[in-house]
Amino acid sequence: MDISKVEALTAAKASQADANRPDAVARVRSGGRMTARERIAALLDPGSEVEFGSIAAQSADGEWVAEAGGVDFVGTIDGRTVVASSTDYTDHGGGYGAGRLARLMSVAMDQRWPIVFFVDGGGSRARHPRVGMGHIETSGAVGPITLFDGMAELSGWVPTVAIVSGPAFAGHASLAGFSDVVITTGGSSIGMGGPPMVEAALGKRLSATELAGVEMHNETGGIDLLVGDELEAIAAARRYLSYLDTVAPARTPAGGGGAAGQPPGAARPGSVADPADLVPDDGAFDVRPVLDTLVDAGSLFELRPAFARSLITAFARIDGHPVGLIANQPTVDDGALDENAATKVARFVELCDSYELAVVAVVDTPGCVASFDGGEPETAVTRWHLRAITAHHHRSVPLCSVQLRRGRGLGHAVMAGMPNGRTIPALTLAWPGVEIGRADGFSVVHNHNSFDDVIAPAQTRERIARMLGYLGRRPTLTTKKRPVDTW
Repeated sequence: MDISKVEALTAAKASQADANRPDAVARVRSGGRMTARERIAALLDPGSEVEFGSIAAQSADGEWVAEAGGVDFVGTIDGRTVVASSTDYTDHGGGYGAGRLARLMSVAMDQRWPIVFFVDGGGSRARHPRVGMGHIETSGAVGPITLFDGMAELSGWVPTVAIVSGPAFAGHASLAGFSDVVITTGGSSIGMGGPPMVEAALGKRLSATELAGVEMHNETGGIDLLVGDELEAIAAARRYLSYLDTVAPARTPAGGGGAAGQPPGAARPGSVADPADLVPDDGAFDVRPVLDTLVDAGSLFELRPAFARSLITAFARIDGHPVGLIANQPTVDDGALDENAATKVARFVELCDSYELAVVAVVDTPGCVASFDGGEPETAVTRWHLRAITAHHHRSVPLCSVQLRRGRGLGHAVMAGMPNGRTIPALTLAWPGVEIGRADGFSVVHNHNSFDDVIAPAQTRERIARMLGYLGRRPTLTTKKRPVDTW
């Protein structure tokens, strides 16, 4: 082969390297952000990267045309195979041909590889290179799915994480919206129509953050985690994936927080306090110190902490076993379950069930409430609360619960489900101060509580850990159970 052909190909690929794009790199760095390739390097295990689609086309003159707008790789995170994709806002607005990414999504669906997207840009271009330039594309939509129907197909089967660290509008916002977990950095934005579109339509000139800042999304539940910078976001994405051994088992010990990768029996609780000393007979208390006595040290990873704050949803490990954790927070609205909290339960149960994570529920709630016309919350059960109960009804992963004090009305059912024709809780515990059949205005049902045992609080971790060990690893799924609700 003529060596000049290899040299020409090498030069075309090198044109997109950071070292050969100093102006673009300077623009990225001036905003305190990383380049697309730096993001990938920070995310993946060193030396594991395999790039896809660095060449997009060949010109009519036979010159190779490098891909623009972003980069795509297969590699590993703590030994787990993943797809990693990053757009590049400085290069064609971050819009690049969707065919290559859709192709990788098809492979990920076949292999059940998690995907991490870095999403910032103003929307995807329909094709790249652009029509009319006389280019012959080397890659396109080769596979069973395209970009957006592909995201819907992946939902509930392949874990997807979106990291937003800049403006994400139109198609880029859609990629984030479809993802299971959305991690953002301060000052970023997510919206379907960008500032130019809003100005053209409404005559109002707004910045990206004024229009769709992630700080607003953080309060309303539109994102899962708001962090300080891209390195924190990358660490959070790696940590989230470390809990999903049922989907993507690590070939090396998992990293990213506390007892990750430790075998059962090697982990220690995050607190040596007696949980009985942390919960008063009456009144509000902070449930987080109680959770510290239950989970392995440093393993609690909370999602949506600023949304529906009367409820905590988190991933954790208990004696090395990864679990999804749901807990009422009595310091906020007495731990009552309003419509937002019920939605938060339902979506989190779906997420855990799809990726085969056992659920642990810590219950202390006065029951279900709803707000009407912006007024004071009133005792009520809405369709949002029933959505959580329906999610539990269709859940097939095991659930262990402990009721600390109250589980009034249908509150316990929203938190931990109830025995039904499809599934039953694997273990239902209570502490000595538990209410049974309390008859008051909160109670829709009386005497509905049913426990496998009433235990001393100090026994909680050991009982649940032992049961998780008996339940063991779930069989590998061959078909998808359900999609994960985008909200």
